[in-house]
Amino acid sequence: MYRRVYVKCLIFLAILLASTGIVTGYATLQAESIPLDVEEPLEILPYTSSLSLFPGETLQFSIAVENHASVSYNASLIFRLNDTDYEKFVSFSKVVYAVEPGRNNLDAWVSVLDIAPAAELELTINITRDVELSPEPAPAVSLAPAATLFGAGARWAAWNGTSALYVDWLDNYYAHNGSGWGPYWGEGYLAAIKNTTVIALEQQGFVVTCVADVPSDISSYDLVVFEAYYAVEPKQVSVVRDFLADGGSVIVTGGVPCYFSTYCKDMWPYKTGGQNLASLQDWFGSAYYVNSGGRANLVVDGPFGTLLSTQTPFYYIDAYGAAGVASMSNGTQIVATWQDGTVFAFAHEYGNGRVYYQVAVDW
Repeated sequence: MYRRVYVKCLIFLAILLASTGIVTGYATLQAESIPLDVEEPLEILPYTSSLSLFPGETLQFSIAVENHASVSYNASLIFRLNDTDYEKFVSFSKVVYAVEPGRNNLDAWVSVLDIAPAAELELTINITRDVELSPEPAPAVSLAPAATLFGAGARWAAWNGTSALYVDWLDNYYAHNGSGWGPYWGEGYLAAIKNTTVIALEQQGFVVTCVADVPSDISSYDLVVFEAYYAVEPKQVSVVRDFLADGGSVIVTGGVPCYFSTYCKDMWPYKTGGQNLASLQDWFGSAYYVNSGGRANLVVDGPFGTLLSTQTPFYYIDAYGAAGVASMSNGTQIVATWQDGTVFAFAHEYGNGRVYYQVAVDW
């Protein structure tokens, strides 16, 4: 009797296991495959116009891009000429755009050196989304020599500091265009300057905050970069002087010193004596603003630990209205000069702080 009961239990268990296997096999047979497409959302719309400029000129233009997705992307335009040898004479804007859903008009620019020969070329423009594929940091963007020097000068000025306040042209334009200030350079050009400057600072380890105007208190930052002319006024001189005396760091670019010297909201501060920088000389390091242009060259090898040398093609502009300074203070270190001897870049110390001046960052 006992054995019969035991045998029946084994038979029931075997049947249950077999039934489970049948159900599993049946589910597998019901699987289906369907196509799944992930499409590229960004499309450059047909561009029928031609571009034309002379050597030494910069031309601004706009590219229409359709974003077919319902989300925004960061993207960059990639420019290629059909003559790769000619590319050494040409530079293009390098901007990261926020491309929103729908149609977007992306401002760009092309610049041709004055020594370039005449040519008939074809320009190919592609757009690429900036996608981070891994938590690894993105490779450093290759910068022009002037931008490389700017970043190294910022690192010298700020010691080991990491917080940077950047009073930039583009944000000032957005905040005050139409207020009667001006003229401003084109929006695309201002965006290109901002993009290059931010990259140069970030590659040196700075966390960058961009603003349109100079705040009343700058003491919470390690470095303050003054770029937007119209954001700067003489009333801020004492703030900057105290900031430097307490160990802060400052970068001054282009014609900004003139706007510390005189109140002005246009491009002609000389009308009210803005070129006289004597009131700034103690902390700034120069007593006079000048106009210059042509070629700028380094006067020292390896400034601020860079690999740049006096033989490096450094900076050129086919104009004589570019910024420069003269009448330097004792102890000021001149880093680069224009071909006429006026100063393109220098380093200066005041109190416990440091000042770095450079005319421009873009080639």
